[in-house]
Amino acid sequence: MLENILKICIVSLVHIFILFSIAPIIDNAFSPLQKKDSNSEILFEIITQLLFISIAWSVLNQYVLKAINRYFKIRHTKVINNITNTISSLVLIGLQSHLINKLKYITHEHPLRIFQIFD
Repeated sequence: MLENILKICIVSLVHIFILFSIAPIIDNAFSPLQKKDSNSEILFEIITQLLFISIAWSVLNQYVLKAINRYFKIRHTKVINNITNTISSLVLIGLQSHLINKLKYITHEHPLRIFQIFD
């Protein structure tokens, strides 16, 4: 029992380290907020960054995390799946400073209305 908990902690730490390494790379692949851009351009950048994060998250969970679990001989249970999904979502989205700034700008300063999107 204690050995399994230790294995899960080690796998979680390795997973977090991988996410902390990849998240800034994804964030820097996209431009920071340019307030001179139109709302539709900013919205397009937000959508593409979210799609890229989703694809990266899917690949990490399908291939990398399963390989780590196989190496440590951990069965993929519902609890472990929930833990890794929560960690992945918090780290990957939380470290996207360009995305967060764009979302704040769009939602607070320029609310999305149908008329502003198509200007």
